[in-house]
Amino acid sequence: MAKVDLEQLIDIASQVEEGDPIDWGKLKKGKEEAFKMIGSSIIEMFDKEEYNDEDKLVMLATITKLTVENMILHTKLLQQQEKDA
Repeated sequence: MAKVDLEQLIDIASQVEEGDPIDWGKLKKGKEEAFKMIGSSIIEMFDKEEYNDEDKLVMLATITKLTVENMILHTKLLQQQEKDA
């Protein structure tokens, strides 16, 4: 597997984020800094030449956990917006 390029990872992740935009004004770090920090961390954990079944399971579990966490946070935000309306 080819090495993952941080800029390419950030570009793809940013494009995905466009469908579900984040209010970046509430964060002390800006969008670019947040994507670089998290992208670098992900690359450090998962950028290998080869993956075994355990590596794949960890990657899929990580994606699942983050997706569920995102869904819960999004639901809480919607509920808060309804209360504030």
